Formats: sequence, structure tokens, C-alpha cells
Amino acid sequence: MTEKRVFLIVSCLVIILITVPYVYAFQTGSAEFDFGGFLINPTDGHSYLAKMQLGFQGRWKFVLPYTAEPGEGAYLFLLYIGLGHLARITNLSLIVVFHIARVISAIFLLWTLYIGFKRIFNKPKMQTLGFAIAVLGSGVGWMAVVFGKFTSDFWVAEAYPFLSMYTNPHFSLGLGLMILAIIPDIGKQSRGYTVLGIALAVVQPFAVVIVVLALSIQVAIELEKSRGKGPVKIKEPINIKNLLFFGAGGGFVLLYQYSSILTDPVLSIWNQQNITESPDLLDLVISLSPCLVLAILGVVKGWKNQHGRLIIGWVAVCLILIFIPWNLQRRFLTGIYVPLAGLCIFGIEEIIEKISIKFQTVAIILVCLILPTNIVVILSGIKAASSQDQKIYISSAITEGLDWIKDNSEQDAIVLANGNNGLFIPSMTGRKTVYGHPFETIDAGKEKIFVENFFQGDLSVEMSQDQMGIKGVDYIFYEVDLTQDLAKRMREMNNPLVFSNGKVEIYTVIQP
Repeated sequence: MTEKRVFLIVSCLVIILITVPYVYAFQTGSAEFDFGGFLINPTDGHSYLAKMQLGFQGRWKFVLPYTAEPGEGAYLFLLYIGLGHLARITNLSLIVVFHIARVISAIFLLWTLYIGFKRIFNKPKMQTLGFAIAVLGSGVGWMAVVFGKFTSDFWVAEAYPFLSMYTNPHFSLGLGLMILAIIPDIGKQSRGYTVLGIALAVVQPFAVVIVVLALSIQVAIELEKSRGKGPVKIKEPINIKNLLFFGAGGGFVLLYQYSSILTDPVLSIWNQQNITESPDLLDLVISLSPCLVLAILGVVKGWKNQHGRLIIGWVAVCLILIFIPWNLQRRFLTGIYVPLAGLCIFGIEEIIEKISIKFQTVAIILVCLILPTNIVVILSGIKAASSQDQKIYISSAITEGLDWIKDNSEQDAIVLANGNNGLFIPSMTGRKTVYGHPFETIDAGKEKIFVENFFQGDLSVEMSQDQMGIKGVDYIFYEVDLTQDLAKRMREMNNPLVFSNGKVEIYTVIQP
């Protein structure tokens, strides 16, 4: 079987695996519950839809939708805002456009992985195995589940191609752009690296740092090896140009993004509380093995190969960055499984050369170890869909209330809702909320306490009115709780009921 045929078969299998569970989940919706659109990490998923809502409303500037705080905003998250514009132009729903973009980005990533492994390895069987490992593989977190440990290979989607393709468009698109920039001879003209740098900075800003450092290591190695050989016969001028053009494009965008965040008081606070710490060392080893173990075995052999040195540098950059103590450590795990899969192949070659074992035997054992985690992810999604799990399904009564807000309120309206429903207000109506996201709500801890106290009836009428006035609340979205008599308090505040379906009540806030 030719490597092209394997590529097509594996790619078709992947597209089926990342698509069918979502189709099934949408179809299992009922009169009582609607599928929210996300099988994994719905909290972040809805935040992407909230960004798309901005584009759907005709905007290009990003402002935090999960906070009542006003802000000037900046040109951030342009991929999702652009997808929102596309949804408005095509008259398609946001979630449909999201998943179309996810599948298209997955196809792009599959192509770049195929081309990338063809560039790195000469032997077709090594190209094919490397591609299959990168595309289908994960860690051995499935073993840790037995001991009650939920490791990163189940949820840190940006680190793994398959999980990236299963989760959202920008992880796949960003990883594909990284491969185009890092793997030799794919990016062709040096000036094209400027476009790559800009595109990657827009889609996946943290990946720009990884690419620049990985290319810098490669240039440094080439300069060191070329000492005394003269400036004409060596390749480093091309690689230096690639690095400079890429760095110029990506750096320009990153500089704008960083300065915009620092100079906007609201975005600055958001940036400070946006903490994504790396997993602990044991978790990391479990989540990246067995590829990590084989990659270590393949380092010496890989170092003797020009392309091998490049992917060693890629892995080294990621591992160093995730252990530097800063708020966004985990972001630098982006794409780490791809170079590990490449080094894994060098490790397999080393094993075959040193002990009497067939290539097919090693390949089968490896595949049996790296597939189960992703199988568990898929089956978990299907099981959640079958049972209409409340974490990924939304009550139809809630959806009906959200539709009323969308159809009957101004675009800049602010809605007070409990924490669960606050997640849906921006993503499904395009309106702002007081609290709804642990990172994208300014002073999230403080606002969460306020929301909880309000709906539990722990605040006086006067305090409630004062706080709603300060926050500029226009509507109260209330999921009826028989233990609380919100209607009585609303009458005391002179806030009229404008919508009710028995399970959801919506009140207009009349400021005193």
C-alpha cells in the first residue's frame, strides 16, 4: 500500500472520527434539551461563539463579552470574529460555521503533517508511521484513569493534532501554520514567511514564539557547523532570511496585541487573570508517553540529521517554555506532539538497529498504546450525547429564553444571569453578562459571588439595586428555583416580568 493511499485512508478516518460524534450529538437533541455544540471544554467553546457574535453583529474589534465593564477593545481573535462575519453573510448559524471551519482546518492540518513527514524522512514506511502517530496518537492517560487520574492528554487539546481537530478550528489551523513555518522547504519563498508570521500571530499568538525560537536554534546550529567553510557554500543565509521575515510579520502583530492589551484597562485585567499553568511533571510524562520515551531514545540519531536537529529544537523550546514561571505556561505545549512523533521515529530506527525486532512489531505495539486515549475521548462524547449530559446540553426552556433576549433586547444590553446561564448569554444572544466565564469576566471571583448572592436572595433590595445600577444591568435572566421567590423581590424593585415559560423568567430592570 503506497504512502499516499495510507494518507488518504487515515485522513478520511480522522475526519469521520471528529465529525460523526458531533452529528450524533445534534441528532439526539429532544423537545426538552438542545445540544450546546461542544463535546469537549464547552466553557471555552461558548467563548469562541461569543467572539463570533461580535462579527455577526458587524464588528471587528474584540471587547470582553463576559463582563459588564466597558472597554475600547482591540483587534484580537480575528479568526473567530471573521467567522462571525461569514455566518452573517452566508445566513448560516454560528455553530454550523464553527464546525465547518473546524473540519476545513483539520484537512489543512492533515495535509501539512503529511508533507512535513515526507520532508523529514526518506523511507516511505517511516513517513507513513510518523504521520499516523502524529495524527492518531496521544499519551497513555487511559492507563492513569484506572487510578483515578485525569491527565492532560484528555483535555490539553492544543498539544495533540487529533484532539485539536476534535475541539476547534484555531488549534488545527495554528498547528498547520507552525509546520509550514518550521519544516524545511514547505514555506518556499522567504517573503512568504512574513505572511506565515502574520497569519500565525492572528490565529495562535503563542505559537509564534515557539517557531521563532525553534528557527533561531536551527540557524545557530548551522552557523556553528559552517565556521571556516566560507560564506558562499552554506545555507544559513536562506534560513536567516526565513527567520527574519517570519519574525517581522509575527512580531509586528504580537507587538500590536501586547500593547493593545496593556493600554486597555479592561483587557489588562483580563490578561492578568488569564492563568493557564502547565501540568505537573508526572502528568506530563504520562500524557506524552510512549512517544516521549522513544523520542529520548531517538535524540542521538536525530541530531545527526538536519531535519532531526530542527525537531529536537522544537521539542526543547516547548519543554523549556512550559517550565518558566509565568501565567501562560500551558500555551507553549502547542503542537509538541508533532516533533515528538518525529523523534519517536528516530527512536524506533535506533531500536530496530540494536535489537532483533521487526518494524511491524514495534509499530503495532506503539499503535496499541497511543490510540486508546483518543478512543476514550470519542466514546465519552458519544455516551454524554446518548444520556443528554447537562454539561453539554441546554434545556429547551433556557434556549427559548435566550432567543427572547436575542430578539427583544438592544445589542449592548447587559444581562444578569446565574453562572451556568451567564456562559450562554454572550454566545447565544450576543449580549453582555455580569458573570459567565472564569477568565473572561473581569474580577471573576468577585462577580461570581455577587451573582450567587443575588439569586440566593442574600442581598437586600437596596444593595441589589445599587449593584445593578453600577453594572448597568438591563435584564435579569432567571432560571426558576422553587426555593427562591425572585418575583417578590422584583416587585419590590418595580422590575416588570417580560417573559416567562414556567422554567425561565426574564425581568426588565428599572433603575430607581
